[in-house]
Amino acid sequence: MGSGQDMVISVGEYLSRLRKHVQDHGRYCVEGELSEHAARRGHWYFTIADESSSLKCVMWQSRTRIVDFTPEPGQLLRVYGAPTVYPKYCRLQFDVLKIERRYSTGELQQRFLELKQKLAQEGLFDESTKLPLPQIPQRIGIATSAEGAALQDMLRILRDRLPICEVILAPVRVQGPEAAPEIAAAIDDFSRLDQDKRPDLLIIGRGGGSLEDLWAFNEEEVAHAIYKSKIPVISAVGHETDTTIADLVADLRAATPTHAAQTAVPEQAALIREIQEYERQMYQILETRTASMRHRITQITESYTFNIPINHVRDAQQTLAKQTDLLYEACNARLLAHRHRIELLKEQIAGLNPRRVLMRGYARVERDREVVRSSRELNKDDHLSIHFADGHREAIVCD
Repeated sequence: MGSGQDMVISVGEYLSRLRKHVQDHGRYCVEGELSEHAARRGHWYFTIADESSSLKCVMWQSRTRIVDFTPEPGQLLRVYGAPTVYPKYCRLQFDVLKIERRYSTGELQQRFLELKQKLAQEGLFDESTKLPLPQIPQRIGIATSAEGAALQDMLRILRDRLPICEVILAPVRVQGPEAAPEIAAAIDDFSRLDQDKRPDLLIIGRGGGSLEDLWAFNEEEVAHAIYKSKIPVISAVGHETDTTIADLVADLRAATPTHAAQTAVPEQAALIREIQEYERQMYQILETRTASMRHRITQITESYTFNIPINHVRDAQQTLAKQTDLLYEACNARLLAHRHRIELLKEQIAGLNPRRVLMRGYARVERDREVVRSSRELNKDDHLSIHFADGHREAIVCD
């Protein structure tokens, strides 16, 4: 383009356009070591750097007020924000929306040991304060990430081992500065539920990661929430080699989320076998006691005393009749008690049968052999299988 056709703009206009162009590239998360820091009227002006580069940053007073630490040179920081241009001096700087303090592995280990010692002195790890886990939980609460693979593993195992058990999910973040408050709040919320809605057992945890990734489960507020919980808590954080403060405070530590689900509930088939064995043992005990009583009666009727003078015979007959009545009353009472116990056990077995729910008029809806739990999961023209107590029907979503 010739010089006569060039568009002429002012310096301010050019810098405004440059600023808009830079800001249109979106937000970033940048990590570096703090090298300079100054505070003026509540605003922070600082520089973060790595081995080869540095970045000027600004954080305004409205945002610095909620930061829970004081930046100092040498700290490793992670800043969230967007680049911008300061027109007065044509200076590129980073407009910080949020700032986090990052720690080295050595610093985290030291913090872990200090908090562990403090909580041990406060009694949070005492075995005497730990709650027993229910043998057959009817309802389990889980506090973990809704998107993590750990949740899917736990749900699959709980469904396979004890289908009748209800699961309540409290989706929380399991990494980052917001994670610990959310985990502690979820535990408190479960404890505040009414008795008829409260879970019998809680599982908190996540999959594996670095010490920094798992740090939310080393925060003091999570430890106190577990300690104050009215519900037994299983901690399942990371892998078997990972140990967190939450593991030490919890009523039971599981090596992994998968192990937590396996520990939380028994297998339904094993329960049925155990009940059947109890029934067999009760019948065997009853038969043994009855045979013993019959043998004793035979001994009495065949004894010498029983067969001499008529008065002795009559007295013995009266005694025998009385003892026989008492014996039969006792046997009948024991038999009724055992039958009642057997009926209770049969009712428990029947209560564990998922088909019993269907017989009350409910139905189970599946899409691609996966259970549909909400209408929001369905799309138009989805093919569904609707299972009733006496069979199933295929359906298509029309709307």
